[in-house]
Amino acid sequence: MRTAPAGIRLVKEANNPWYEVTLIEGRNREIRRMFEKVGHLSKKSSAVRYGPLKLDVPPGEFRALTRREVDRLQTACNKPMAGAKPSMA
Repeated sequence: MRTAPAGIRLVKEANNPWYEVTLIEGRNREIRRMFEKVGHLSKKSSAVRYGPLKLDVPPGEFRALTRREVDRLQTACNKPMAGAKPSMA
C-alpha cells in the first residue's frame, strides 16, 4: 500500500541517532517499517503533534481544547463550525 510522502530530518547524530519524521497520513507502525526497510532499528517513537494540535499533555492527563484549537481542527477537516449556516457556493 502506498502512502503520502514523509519528511525526515536528522535531529541528533550519534551511535543512536534521533530523527524527526513528518507524516501526512500515518499507517499502523509505518515509521518502524520505513526504518527497517533501510536497515535501521526503531526502538522508540512518540507523537508530538496530531494535525494542528500539539500533544503537550502528560500521558493519562487531559485538558479542554481552546477555541483556536477547535477552529484549526475544523478547518483541517474542512467541516463547518457548529451553528454555521452552509454556504450555497
